[in-house]
Amino acid sequence: MEMILDRVEIGIEKYNWIMKRVHEVDVSADAEFQKFFNGFYRMRQRPAGFYDSYYIYLEHNKHNRELTFEDIVTYLYQETGSIHASFSSKLLATVNPDMPIWDKFVLQNLGLRTPYHYEKNRLQKTVQLYQRICDWYKSSEATEKLNEFNRLFPNVDISDVKKIDFILWATRK
Repeated sequence: MEMILDRVEIGIEKYNWIMKRVHEVDVSADAEFQKFFNGFYRMRQRPAGFYDSYYIYLEHNKHNRELTFEDIVTYLYQETGSIHASFSSKLLATVNPDMPIWDKFVLQNLGLRTPYHYEKNRLQKTVQLYQRICDWYKSSEATEKLNEFNRLFPNVDISDVKKIDFILWATRK
């Protein structure tokens, strides 16, 4: 349990650095921000063009609270030819901390799976799956996770969605 608490405390510090810094710099040009963001969200082994597209899009939309997951995943698909669901959610969650992230730990904890590459309408199914994740964050189970976080970290000032993200991330299956 102590290891989980330490992991979450370190994660919160890193998350807060990102959320502060994103509004202080041009993220499309700031190598320090990009390196830190990539490390925190484990965005590795992508072609250079992906990072350019990603950070230019984040810079242009970092104040756009109307931005949607569908907007981002569609943009990245058009730019790269691949569906980047997890990275799209992380961009969205940076712009709007009230939106959840999609990663393998969230999917595992919720008993969900990413659409297979061969499935028809994969982009549409990806958007629908993200909506299922968002819907789960309104469930009684999510409320239990939020209460657990607040019990363990009573003085942390981040959104309720981020608190739930951290609990899901820390309680890997």
